[in-house]
Amino acid sequence: MPGNRDGSFDASSAPALPVVRWVALTLLLLAEILGLSVRFEFLDAAGADPPWWTAVLAQSHAILSVLLFTVAGGLFLGAARLRDEYRRQLRDARGPQRFWPFLLVHLGALAAFAWLTSVVCERGFETSPHAAGWLIAWLVAGLATFAAWAAMAVPPAFWLPLARRGWSAMTVAAGIDAAAWWAGLYTRELWRPLHALTFRVVRSLLNLVLPQTVSQTAGFRVGTPEFSVGIDRACSGYEGIGLICVFLVAYLWYARRELRFPRALLLLPLGTLVIWLANALRIALLVIIGVWFSPRVALGGFHSQAGWLAFVAISLGLVAVTQRWSFFQAAQAGGETGAKRNPAAPYLAPLLAIFGTAMICGAFSSSSGFDRFYAARVLAAAGVLWCFRRTYAAWRWTWNWPALAIGVLAFGLWMALEFAAPQSASSGSEDVLAAGLLSMPREWAAVWLVFRIVGAVVTVPLAEELAFRGYLLRRLVATDFEPVPYDRFTWVSFLASSVLFGLVHGRWLAGTLAGMLYAVAVYRRGRLSDAVLAHATTNALIAAYVVTSGNWSLWQ
Repeated sequence: MPGNRDGSFDASSAPALPVVRWVALTLLLLAEILGLSVRFEFLDAAGADPPWWTAVLAQSHAILSVLLFTVAGGLFLGAARLRDEYRRQLRDARGPQRFWPFLLVHLGALAAFAWLTSVVCERGFETSPHAAGWLIAWLVAGLATFAAWAAMAVPPAFWLPLARRGWSAMTVAAGIDAAAWWAGLYTRELWRPLHALTFRVVRSLLNLVLPQTVSQTAGFRVGTPEFSVGIDRACSGYEGIGLICVFLVAYLWYARRELRFPRALLLLPLGTLVIWLANALRIALLVIIGVWFSPRVALGGFHSQAGWLAFVAISLGLVAVTQRWSFFQAAQAGGETGAKRNPAAPYLAPLLAIFGTAMICGAFSSSSGFDRFYAARVLAAAGVLWCFRRTYAAWRWTWNWPALAIGVLAFGLWMALEFAAPQSASSGSEDVLAAGLLSMPREWAAVWLVFRIVGAVVTVPLAEELAFRGYLLRRLVATDFEPVPYDRFTWVSFLASSVLFGLVHGRWLAGTLAGMLYAVAVYRRGRLSDAVLAHATTNALIAAYVVTSGNWSLWQ
Protein backbone atom coordinates (compact mmCIF):
# COMPACT_ATOMS: atom_id res chain seq x y z
CA MET A 1 0.00 0.00 0.00
CA PRO A 2 1.44 3.41 -0.94
CA GLY A 3 2.38 5.70 1.92
CA ASN A 4 4.66 8.49 3.02
CA ARG A 5 7.82 8.22 5.04
CA ASP A 6 6.00 9.32 8.18
CA GLY A 7 3.56 6.44 7.78
CA SER A 8 0.65 8.56 6.56
CA PHE A 9 -1.44 7.41 3.64
CA ASP A 10 -0.77 8.87 0.20
CA ALA A 11 -4.30 9.33 -1.19
CA SER A 12 -3.11 10.74 -4.51
CA SER A 13 -2.67 7.25 -5.99
CA ALA A 14 -5.88 5.85 -4.50
CA PRO A 15 -9.00 5.17 -6.60
CA ALA A 16 -11.37 8.05 -7.29
CA LEU A 17 -14.25 8.53 -4.90
CA PRO A 18 -17.76 7.63 -6.17
CA VAL A 19 -19.08 11.16 -5.58
CA VAL A 20 -21.79 10.93 -8.22
CA ARG A 21 -23.13 7.70 -6.72
CA TRP A 22 -23.22 9.31 -3.28
CA VAL A 23 -25.15 12.29 -4.64
CA ALA A 24 -27.65 9.99 -6.35
CA LEU A 25 -28.13 7.93 -3.18
CA THR A 26 -28.60 11.10 -1.11
CA LEU A 27 -31.32 12.31 -3.48
CA LEU A 28 -32.92 8.86 -3.32
CA LEU A 29 -32.95 8.88 0.49
CA LEU A 30 -34.40 12.39 0.67
CA ALA A 31 -37.10 11.49 -1.85
CA GLU A 32 -38.03 8.38 0.14
CA ILE A 33 -38.17 10.28 3.44
CA LEU A 34 -40.24 13.05 1.91
CA GLY A 35 -42.59 10.58 0.22
CA LEU A 36 -43.20 8.66 3.44
CA SER A 37 -43.67 11.89 5.37
CA VAL A 38 -46.25 13.18 2.91
CA ARG A 39 -48.05 9.84 2.75
CA PHE A 40 -48.21 9.09 6.49
CA GLU A 41 -48.94 11.15 9.57
CA PHE A 42 -48.12 9.86 13.06
CA LEU A 43 -50.78 10.21 15.71
CA ASP A 44 -50.30 12.03 18.99
CA ALA A 45 -50.62 10.10 22.22
CA ALA A 46 -54.23 9.80 23.31
CA GLY A 47 -56.10 8.45 26.29
CA ALA A 48 -55.71 8.92 30.02
CA ASP A 49 -52.58 6.80 30.37
CA PRO A 50 -51.09 6.03 26.94
CA PRO A 51 -48.02 3.77 26.65
CA TRP A 52 -44.68 5.58 26.88
CA TRP A 53 -43.72 4.72 23.34
CA THR A 54 -46.69 6.57 21.81
CA ALA A 55 -45.04 9.88 22.69
CA VAL A 56 -41.80 8.69 21.07
CA LEU A 57 -43.72 7.59 17.98
CA ALA A 58 -45.45 10.96 17.73
CA GLN A 59 -42.05 12.70 17.83
CA SER A 60 -40.39 10.33 15.35
CA HIS A 61 -40.12 13.10 12.75
CA ALA A 62 -38.03 15.27 15.09
CA ILE A 63 -35.92 12.30 16.20
CA LEU A 64 -35.24 11.37 12.57
CA SER A 65 -34.22 14.93 11.74
CA VAL A 66 -31.76 15.05 14.65
CA LEU A 67 -30.18 11.71 13.75
CA LEU A 68 -29.97 12.50 10.05
CA PHE A 69 -28.40 15.88 10.64
CA THR A 70 -25.91 14.48 13.17
CA VAL A 71 -24.75 11.75 10.80
CA ALA A 72 -24.63 13.99 7.74
CA GLY A 73 -22.98 16.81 9.66
CA GLY A 74 -20.34 14.44 11.01
CA LEU A 75 -19.60 13.22 7.50
CA PHE A 76 -19.15 16.78 6.26
CA LEU A 77 -17.09 18.00 9.20
CA GLY A 78 -14.79 14.98 9.13
CA ALA A 79 -14.65 14.86 5.35
CA ALA A 80 -10.85 15.06 5.02
CA ARG A 81 -10.04 12.23 7.46
CA LEU A 82 -12.94 10.09 6.31
CA ARG A 83 -11.97 10.59 2.67
CA ASP A 84 -8.43 9.42 3.29
CA GLU A 85 -9.62 6.42 5.31
CA TYR A 86 -12.17 5.49 2.64
CA ARG A 87 -9.51 5.60 -0.05
CA ARG A 88 -7.24 3.49 2.13
CA GLN A 89 -9.94 0.85 2.53
CA LEU A 90 -10.83 1.05 -1.15
CA ARG A 91 -7.21 0.51 -2.05
CA ASP A 92 -6.94 -2.56 0.18
CA ALA A 93 -10.31 -4.06 -0.81
CA ARG A 94 -10.22 -7.41 -2.54
CA GLY A 95 -12.46 -7.81 -5.55
CA PRO A 96 -15.15 -5.45 -6.86
CA GLN A 97 -17.59 -3.86 -4.44
CA ARG A 98 -21.12 -5.22 -4.98
CA PHE A 99 -23.88 -2.67 -5.36
CA TRP A 100 -27.01 -4.31 -6.78
CA PRO A 101 -27.62 -6.88 -3.98
CA PHE A 102 -27.86 -4.08 -1.44
CA LEU A 103 -30.20 -2.16 -3.75
CA LEU A 104 -32.58 -5.13 -3.88
CA VAL A 105 -32.43 -5.50 -0.10
CA HIS A 106 -33.06 -1.78 0.31
CA LEU A 107 -36.11 -1.79 -1.94
CA GLY A 108 -37.54 -4.85 -0.19
CA ALA A 109 -36.96 -3.38 3.25
CA LEU A 110 -38.43 -0.06 2.13
CA ALA A 111 -41.60 -1.79 0.95
CA ALA A 112 -41.90 -3.61 4.28
CA PHE A 113 -41.21 -0.39 6.19
CA ALA A 114 -43.86 1.51 4.23
CA TRP A 115 -46.44 -1.19 4.91
CA LEU A 116 -45.59 -1.33 8.62
CA THR A 117 -45.74 2.47 8.75
CA SER A 118 -49.31 2.31 7.48
CA VAL A 119 -50.05 -0.12 10.33
CA VAL A 120 -48.56 2.01 13.13
CA CYS A 121 -50.21 5.17 11.76
CA GLU A 122 -53.71 3.72 12.04
CA ARG A 123 -55.89 5.19 14.75
CA GLY A 124 -56.40 2.73 17.55
CA PHE A 125 -52.99 1.11 17.02
CA GLU A 126 -51.86 2.07 20.54
CA THR A 127 -54.66 -0.04 22.03
CA SER A 128 -53.86 -3.13 19.97
CA PRO A 129 -52.73 -6.15 22.03
CA HIS A 130 -49.86 -6.68 19.57
CA ALA A 131 -48.83 -3.03 19.36
CA ALA A 132 -45.38 -3.60 20.88
CA GLY A 133 -44.61 -6.36 18.39
CA TRP A 134 -45.70 -4.24 15.43
CA LEU A 135 -43.60 -1.35 16.72
CA ILE A 136 -40.50 -3.54 17.02
CA ALA A 137 -41.04 -4.88 13.50
CA TRP A 138 -41.44 -1.31 12.25
CA LEU A 139 -38.17 -0.24 13.87
CA VAL A 140 -36.32 -3.28 12.52
CA ALA A 141 -37.62 -2.62 9.01
CA GLY A 142 -36.56 1.02 9.26
CA LEU A 143 -33.07 0.11 10.43
CA ALA A 144 -32.76 -2.51 7.68
CA THR A 145 -33.84 0.04 5.08
CA PHE A 146 -31.23 2.55 6.20
CA ALA A 147 -28.51 -0.10 6.64
CA ALA A 148 -29.03 -1.38 3.08
CA TRP A 149 -28.92 2.19 1.80
CA ALA A 150 -25.69 2.82 3.73
CA ALA A 151 -24.23 -0.40 2.31
CA MET A 152 -24.86 0.94 -1.21
CA ALA A 153 -22.98 4.12 -0.31
CA VAL A 154 -20.13 2.53 1.67
CA PRO A 155 -19.30 -1.21 1.80
CA PRO A 156 -20.06 -2.66 5.28
CA ALA A 157 -16.44 -3.80 5.66
CA PHE A 158 -15.43 -0.11 5.74
CA TRP A 159 -17.85 0.91 8.51
CA LEU A 160 -15.74 0.14 11.58
CA PRO A 161 -12.52 1.81 10.32
CA LEU A 162 -14.49 4.86 9.22
CA ALA A 163 -16.25 5.03 12.60
CA ARG A 164 -12.91 5.04 14.38
CA ARG A 165 -11.69 7.95 12.28
CA GLY A 166 -14.92 9.94 12.40
CA TRP A 167 -16.18 9.63 15.98
CA SER A 168 -14.89 13.08 16.97
CA ALA A 169 -16.61 14.74 14.00
CA MET A 170 -19.86 12.96 14.88
CA THR A 171 -19.57 14.20 18.48
CA VAL A 172 -19.04 17.78 17.31
CA ALA A 173 -21.98 17.45 14.90
CA ALA A 174 -24.23 16.24 17.71
CA GLY A 175 -23.17 19.22 19.84
CA ILE A 176 -23.82 21.64 16.99
CA ASP A 177 -27.22 20.02 16.44
CA ALA A 178 -28.20 20.45 20.09
CA ALA A 179 -27.00 24.07 20.16
CA ALA A 180 -28.79 24.85 16.91
CA TRP A 181 -32.09 23.48 18.17
CA TRP A 182 -31.69 25.49 21.38
CA ALA A 183 -31.00 28.66 19.41
CA GLY A 184 -33.98 27.96 17.20
CA LEU A 185 -36.26 27.74 20.22
CA TYR A 186 -34.77 30.89 21.76
CA THR A 187 -35.17 33.02 18.62
CA ARG A 188 -38.88 32.21 18.46
CA GLU A 189 -39.36 35.19 20.80
CA LEU A 190 -37.88 37.52 18.17
CA TRP A 191 -40.47 36.73 15.52
CA ARG A 192 -42.37 40.01 15.24
CA PRO A 193 -40.07 42.08 12.92
CA LEU A 194 -40.03 39.37 10.23
CA HIS A 195 -43.65 38.32 10.64
CA ALA A 196 -45.19 40.88 8.30
CA LEU A 197 -42.36 40.58 5.76
CA THR A 198 -42.75 36.79 5.60
CA PHE A 199 -46.48 37.24 5.14
CA ARG A 200 -45.98 39.61 2.19
CA VAL A 201 -43.42 37.36 0.49
CA VAL A 202 -45.70 34.32 0.80
CA ARG A 203 -48.62 36.30 -0.58
CA SER A 204 -46.52 37.44 -3.56
CA LEU A 205 -45.38 33.90 -4.31
CA LEU A 206 -48.96 32.61 -4.23
CA ASN A 207 -50.13 35.39 -6.55
CA LEU A 208 -47.66 34.09 -9.15
CA VAL A 209 -49.18 30.60 -9.12
CA LEU A 210 -52.80 30.64 -7.94
CA PRO A 211 -55.46 32.46 -9.96
CA GLN A 212 -57.34 33.68 -6.87
CA THR A 213 -55.82 34.37 -3.47
CA VAL A 214 -57.14 35.90 -0.27
CA SER A 215 -55.18 37.41 2.61
CA GLN A 216 -55.98 38.88 6.00
CA THR A 217 -53.29 41.15 7.38
CA ALA A 218 -54.85 41.22 10.85
CA GLY A 219 -54.50 37.50 11.37
CA PHE A 220 -51.62 36.99 8.89
CA ARG A 221 -53.80 34.51 7.03
CA VAL A 222 -53.15 33.73 3.37
CA GLY A 223 -54.42 31.24 0.81
CA THR A 224 -57.55 30.81 -1.30
CA PRO A 225 -61.24 30.87 -0.43
CA GLU A 226 -61.12 27.05 -0.23
CA PHE A 227 -57.89 26.63 1.76
CA SER A 228 -55.84 29.10 3.79
CA VAL A 229 -53.30 29.02 6.60
CA GLY A 230 -52.24 31.42 9.32
CA ILE A 231 -48.58 32.41 9.64
CA ASP A 232 -47.84 32.33 13.35
CA ARG A 233 -44.60 33.10 15.18
CA ALA A 234 -43.15 29.62 14.57
CA CYS A 235 -43.47 30.22 10.82
CA SER A 236 -41.95 33.71 10.75
CA GLY A 237 -38.48 32.40 9.91
CA TYR A 238 -36.45 33.28 12.99
CA GLU A 239 -36.26 29.71 14.18
CA GLY A 240 -34.51 28.67 10.98
CA ILE A 241 -32.23 31.70 11.19
CA GLY A 242 -31.18 30.70 14.70
CA LEU A 243 -30.53 27.14 13.56
CA ILE A 244 -28.43 28.09 10.56
CA CYS A 245 -26.40 30.76 12.39
CA VAL A 246 -25.36 28.41 15.19
CA PHE A 247 -24.48 25.71 12.70
CA LEU A 248 -22.42 28.02 10.48
CA VAL A 249 -20.56 29.61 13.39
CA ALA A 250 -19.59 26.16 14.67
CA TYR A 251 -18.60 25.05 11.17
CA LEU A 252 -16.49 28.15 10.56
CA TRP A 253 -14.56 27.45 13.76
CA TYR A 254 -14.22 23.73 13.10
CA ALA A 255 -12.98 24.20 9.52
CA ARG A 256 -11.00 27.40 10.15
CA ARG A 257 -7.78 25.90 8.74
CA GLU A 258 -9.49 24.85 5.50
CA LEU A 259 -11.44 28.06 4.81
CA ARG A 260 -10.29 31.38 3.46
CA PHE A 261 -11.13 34.30 5.73
CA PRO A 262 -12.72 36.83 5.62
CA ARG A 263 -14.49 35.40 2.58
CA ALA A 264 -15.84 32.51 4.60
CA LEU A 265 -17.77 34.96 6.80
CA LEU A 266 -20.07 35.58 3.82
CA LEU A 267 -21.68 32.25 4.71
CA LEU A 268 -23.48 33.89 7.65
CA PRO A 269 -25.54 36.47 5.71
CA LEU A 270 -25.91 34.04 2.81
CA GLY A 271 -27.22 31.28 5.05
CA THR A 272 -29.56 33.68 6.85
CA LEU A 273 -31.07 34.91 3.60
CA VAL A 274 -31.41 31.46 2.03
CA ILE A 275 -33.00 29.83 5.09
CA TRP A 276 -35.53 32.67 5.44
CA LEU A 277 -36.48 32.55 1.75
CA ALA A 278 -36.78 28.77 2.01
CA ASN A 279 -39.18 29.18 4.91
CA ALA A 280 -41.38 31.55 2.87
CA LEU A 281 -41.28 29.12 -0.05
CA ARG A 282 -42.23 26.27 2.29
CA ILE A 283 -45.35 28.11 3.44
CA ALA A 284 -46.31 28.93 -0.15
CA LEU A 285 -45.86 25.29 -1.17
CA LEU A 286 -47.97 24.21 1.79
CA VAL A 287 -50.86 26.34 0.52
CA ILE A 288 -50.39 25.13 -3.05
CA ILE A 289 -50.44 21.48 -1.92
CA GLY A 290 -53.57 22.15 0.12
CA VAL A 291 -55.29 23.76 -2.87
CA TRP A 292 -54.18 21.46 -5.67
CA PHE A 293 -53.73 18.16 -3.91
CA SER A 294 -54.83 17.51 -0.33
CA PRO A 295 -55.28 19.73 2.76
CA ARG A 296 -54.53 16.69 4.92
CA VAL A 297 -51.16 16.13 3.24
CA ALA A 298 -50.33 19.84 3.43
CA LEU A 299 -51.08 20.17 7.14
CA GLY A 300 -49.76 16.71 7.98
CA GLY A 301 -46.60 15.19 6.51
CA PHE A 302 -45.45 18.19 4.49
CA HIS A 303 -45.94 20.68 7.33
CA SER A 304 -43.97 18.53 9.76
CA GLN A 305 -41.15 17.52 7.42
CA ALA A 306 -40.44 20.28 4.90
CA GLY A 307 -38.91 22.63 7.49
CA TRP A 308 -36.20 20.35 8.80
CA LEU A 309 -35.55 18.89 5.32
CA ALA A 310 -34.90 22.43 4.09
CA PHE A 311 -32.61 23.15 7.05
CA VAL A 312 -30.59 19.96 6.51
CA ALA A 313 -30.34 20.53 2.76
CA ILE A 314 -29.34 24.19 3.07
CA SER A 315 -26.84 23.80 5.91
CA LEU A 316 -25.07 20.83 4.38
CA GLY A 317 -25.35 22.39 0.94
CA LEU A 318 -23.48 25.46 2.17
CA VAL A 319 -20.78 23.22 3.60
CA ALA A 320 -20.54 21.37 0.29
CA VAL A 321 -20.17 24.69 -1.55
CA THR A 322 -17.25 25.71 0.66
CA GLN A 323 -15.54 22.37 0.12
CA ARG A 324 -16.01 22.32 -3.65
CA TRP A 325 -15.58 26.02 -4.55
CA SER A 326 -12.07 27.46 -4.53
CA PHE A 327 -13.46 30.89 -3.58
CA PHE A 328 -13.87 29.68 0.02
CA GLN A 329 -10.88 27.32 0.14
CA ALA A 330 -7.67 28.28 1.92
CA ALA A 331 -4.57 28.12 -0.22
CA GLN A 332 -2.41 25.03 0.21
CA ALA A 333 1.27 24.51 -0.48
CA GLY A 334 2.10 25.77 -3.95
CA GLY A 335 -0.80 28.23 -3.98
CA GLU A 336 -3.42 25.64 -4.90
CA THR A 337 -6.79 25.40 -3.20
CA GLY A 338 -8.47 22.32 -1.78
CA ALA A 339 -11.19 22.02 -4.42
CA LYS A 340 -10.78 18.86 -6.50
CA ARG A 341 -12.25 17.95 -9.85
CA ASN A 342 -14.50 14.94 -10.32
CA PRO A 343 -14.16 13.78 -13.98
CA ALA A 344 -17.56 12.07 -14.02
CA ALA A 345 -19.52 15.04 -12.66
CA PRO A 346 -19.95 16.98 -15.96
CA TYR A 347 -21.35 13.83 -17.58
CA LEU A 348 -23.66 12.51 -14.86
CA ALA A 349 -24.71 15.53 -12.82
CA PRO A 350 -27.30 16.88 -15.35
CA LEU A 351 -29.15 13.55 -15.55
CA LEU A 352 -28.97 13.07 -11.78
CA ALA A 353 -30.45 16.55 -11.37
CA ILE A 354 -33.38 15.53 -13.58
CA PHE A 355 -33.92 12.25 -11.71
CA GLY A 356 -33.61 13.85 -8.29
CA THR A 357 -35.96 16.70 -9.15
CA ALA A 358 -38.49 14.27 -10.62
CA MET A 359 -38.46 12.14 -7.45
CA ILE A 360 -38.88 15.12 -5.14
CA CYS A 361 -41.58 16.77 -7.27
CA GLY A 362 -43.34 13.42 -7.52
CA ALA A 363 -44.10 13.66 -3.81
CA PHE A 364 -46.09 16.83 -4.48
CA SER A 365 -47.76 15.80 -7.74
CA SER A 366 -51.32 14.59 -7.90
CA SER A 367 -52.07 10.95 -7.26
CA SER A 368 -53.02 10.53 -10.94
CA GLY A 369 -49.35 10.69 -11.95
CA PHE A 370 -49.42 14.01 -13.81
CA ASP A 371 -46.32 16.07 -12.97
CA ARG A 372 -47.38 19.71 -12.72
CA PHE A 373 -43.85 20.72 -11.85
CA TYR A 374 -42.08 19.41 -14.94
CA ALA A 375 -40.50 22.84 -15.37
CA ALA A 376 -38.42 22.14 -12.26
CA ARG A 377 -36.63 19.31 -14.10
CA VAL A 378 -35.73 21.62 -16.97
CA LEU A 379 -34.49 24.36 -14.66
CA ALA A 380 -32.50 21.92 -12.52
CA ALA A 381 -30.79 20.39 -15.57
CA ALA A 382 -30.15 23.82 -17.08
CA GLY A 383 -28.59 25.01 -13.83
CA VAL A 384 -26.19 22.05 -13.69
CA LEU A 385 -25.31 22.41 -17.38
CA TRP A 386 -24.54 26.06 -16.76
CA CYS A 387 -22.24 25.18 -13.86
CA PHE A 388 -20.15 22.94 -16.16
CA ARG A 389 -20.38 25.22 -19.20
CA ARG A 390 -16.61 25.74 -19.36
CA THR A 391 -16.06 22.01 -19.64
CA TYR A 392 -18.57 21.67 -22.47
CA ALA A 393 -17.29 24.77 -24.27
CA ALA A 394 -13.90 23.09 -24.72
CA TRP A 395 -15.48 20.33 -26.83
CA ARG A 396 -16.12 20.50 -30.58
CA TRP A 397 -19.82 21.11 -31.26
CA THR A 398 -20.60 20.95 -35.00
CA TRP A 399 -23.61 20.39 -37.24
CA ASN A 400 -23.77 17.09 -39.11
CA TRP A 401 -26.44 16.05 -41.62
CA PRO A 402 -25.92 12.27 -41.18
CA ALA A 403 -26.52 12.71 -37.44
CA LEU A 404 -29.77 14.47 -38.27
CA ALA A 405 -30.73 11.54 -40.51
CA ILE A 406 -29.99 9.09 -37.70
CA GLY A 407 -32.36 11.04 -35.47
CA VAL A 408 -35.09 10.82 -38.11
CA LEU A 409 -34.50 7.07 -38.41
CA ALA A 410 -34.76 6.65 -34.64
CA PHE A 411 -38.06 8.56 -34.72
CA GLY A 412 -39.38 6.24 -37.44
CA LEU A 413 -38.47 3.11 -35.47
CA TRP A 414 -39.96 4.57 -32.28
CA MET A 415 -43.28 5.39 -33.97
CA ALA A 416 -43.43 2.05 -35.77
CA LEU A 417 -43.09 0.16 -32.49
CA GLU A 418 -45.60 2.53 -30.85
CA PHE A 419 -48.24 1.83 -33.49
CA ALA A 420 -47.52 -1.91 -33.30
CA ALA A 421 -48.20 -1.96 -29.53
CA PRO A 422 -51.76 -2.62 -28.25
CA GLN A 423 -53.72 0.63 -27.98
CA SER A 424 -54.97 -0.17 -24.48
CA ALA A 425 -51.43 -0.12 -23.15
CA SER A 426 -51.08 3.62 -23.67
CA SER A 427 -54.64 4.85 -23.21
CA GLY A 428 -54.25 5.23 -19.44
CA SER A 429 -51.19 7.49 -19.63
CA GLU A 430 -52.79 9.48 -22.44
CA ASP A 431 -55.82 10.14 -20.27
CA VAL A 432 -53.58 11.16 -17.35
CA LEU A 433 -51.70 13.84 -19.30
CA ALA A 434 -54.79 15.11 -21.10
CA ALA A 435 -56.75 15.36 -17.85
CA GLY A 436 -53.81 17.03 -16.11
CA LEU A 437 -53.52 19.71 -18.78
CA LEU A 438 -57.26 20.32 -18.80
CA SER A 439 -57.22 20.78 -15.02
CA MET A 440 -54.72 23.66 -15.30
CA PRO A 441 -55.55 27.25 -16.29
CA ARG A 442 -54.97 27.82 -20.00
CA GLU A 443 -51.97 30.09 -19.45
CA TRP A 444 -50.23 27.63 -17.13
CA ALA A 445 -50.99 24.73 -19.48
CA ALA A 446 -49.25 26.67 -22.24
CA VAL A 447 -46.25 27.30 -19.97
CA TRP A 448 -46.16 23.59 -19.08
CA LEU A 449 -46.13 22.66 -22.79
CA VAL A 450 -43.31 25.10 -23.50
CA PHE A 451 -41.14 23.64 -20.74
CA ARG A 452 -42.03 20.10 -21.82
CA ILE A 453 -40.89 20.82 -25.36
CA VAL A 454 -37.72 22.60 -24.21
CA GLY A 455 -36.94 19.68 -21.93
CA ALA A 456 -37.51 17.13 -24.69
CA VAL A 457 -35.46 18.95 -27.32
CA VAL A 458 -32.68 20.62 -25.28
CA THR A 459 -32.02 19.54 -21.70
CA VAL A 460 -32.99 15.84 -21.93
CA PRO A 461 -30.86 15.06 -25.03
CA LEU A 462 -27.89 16.86 -23.51
CA ALA A 463 -28.23 15.20 -20.09
CA GLU A 464 -28.89 11.69 -21.42
CA GLU A 465 -26.18 11.74 -24.08
CA LEU A 466 -23.62 13.06 -21.60
CA ALA A 467 -24.48 10.20 -19.25
CA PHE A 468 -24.98 7.27 -21.64
CA ARG A 469 -22.73 8.02 -24.59
CA GLY A 470 -20.33 10.51 -23.01
CA TYR A 471 -19.71 8.60 -19.78
CA LEU A 472 -21.13 5.06 -19.76
CA LEU A 473 -20.12 4.13 -23.33
CA ARG A 474 -16.48 4.85 -22.45
CA ARG A 475 -16.60 3.90 -18.78
CA LEU A 476 -17.46 0.33 -19.80
CA VAL A 477 -14.26 0.30 -21.86
CA ALA A 478 -11.88 1.57 -19.16
CA THR A 479 -12.10 2.85 -15.59
CA ASP A 480 -10.12 5.93 -16.59
CA PHE A 481 -12.67 6.84 -19.25
CA GLU A 482 -11.57 10.36 -20.22
CA PRO A 483 -8.66 9.29 -22.48
CA VAL A 484 -10.91 6.75 -24.27
CA PRO A 485 -11.83 8.15 -27.72
CA TYR A 486 -15.51 8.29 -28.63
CA ASP A 487 -14.98 6.08 -31.70
CA ARG A 488 -13.54 3.23 -29.59
CA PHE A 489 -15.99 0.34 -30.17
CA THR A 490 -16.55 -2.70 -27.95
CA TRP A 491 -19.58 -4.95 -27.99
CA VAL A 492 -19.97 -4.81 -24.22
CA SER A 493 -20.10 -1.03 -24.02
CA PHE A 494 -22.28 -0.72 -27.12
CA LEU A 495 -24.91 -3.25 -26.01
CA ALA A 496 -24.89 -2.53 -22.26
CA SER A 497 -25.23 1.25 -22.62
CA SER A 498 -28.00 0.85 -25.21
CA VAL A 499 -29.99 -1.64 -23.12
CA LEU A 500 -29.72 0.54 -20.00
CA PHE A 501 -30.84 3.51 -22.07
CA GLY A 502 -33.89 1.54 -23.16
CA LEU A 503 -34.75 0.43 -19.63
CA VAL A 504 -34.65 4.03 -18.37
CA HIS A 505 -37.20 5.03 -21.01
CA GLY A 506 -39.80 2.39 -20.15
CA ARG A 507 -40.30 1.39 -23.81
CA TRP A 508 -37.29 -0.86 -23.55
CA LEU A 509 -37.19 -2.15 -27.15
CA ALA A 510 -37.68 1.23 -28.81
CA GLY A 511 -35.32 2.86 -26.32
CA THR A 512 -32.63 0.22 -26.86
CA LEU A 513 -32.78 0.56 -30.65
CA ALA A 514 -32.65 4.34 -30.36
CA GLY A 515 -29.68 4.05 -28.00
CA MET A 516 -27.87 1.89 -30.55
CA LEU A 517 -28.47 4.46 -33.27
CA TYR A 518 -27.18 7.29 -31.09
CA ALA A 519 -24.08 5.22 -30.31
CA VAL A 520 -23.56 4.75 -34.06
CA ALA A 521 -23.77 8.52 -34.43
CA VAL A 522 -20.94 8.87 -31.90
CA TYR A 523 -18.80 6.15 -33.51
CA ARG A 524 -19.02 7.75 -37.01
CA ARG A 525 -16.89 10.81 -36.29
CA GLY A 526 -15.94 10.31 -32.66
CA ARG A 527 -17.95 13.34 -31.52
CA LEU A 528 -20.57 13.41 -28.78
CA SER A 529 -22.30 16.36 -30.44
CA ASP A 530 -23.55 14.03 -33.20
CA ALA A 531 -25.42 11.88 -30.67
CA VAL A 532 -26.90 14.99 -29.04
CA LEU A 533 -28.09 16.26 -32.43
CA ALA A 534 -29.60 12.89 -33.36
CA HIS A 535 -31.34 12.57 -29.99
CA ALA A 536 -32.67 16.14 -30.16
CA THR A 537 -34.01 15.51 -33.65
CA THR A 538 -35.90 12.40 -32.53
CA ASN A 539 -37.40 14.17 -29.53
CA ALA A 540 -38.33 17.24 -31.60
CA LEU A 541 -40.23 15.08 -34.09
CA ILE A 542 -41.99 13.21 -31.26
CA ALA A 543 -42.92 16.53 -29.63
CA ALA A 544 -44.32 17.84 -32.91
CA TYR A 545 -46.37 14.68 -33.36
CA VAL A 546 -47.69 14.81 -29.79
CA VAL A 547 -48.75 18.46 -30.01
CA THR A 548 -50.40 18.12 -33.43
CA SER A 549 -52.11 14.76 -32.87
CA GLY A 550 -52.91 14.94 -29.15
CA ASN A 551 -51.36 11.51 -28.56
CA TRP A 552 -50.07 12.43 -25.08
CA SER A 553 -49.09 8.87 -24.19
CA LEU A 554 -45.77 9.31 -26.01
CA TRP A 555 -44.75 11.76 -23.30
CA GLN A 556 -45.65 9.55 -20.35
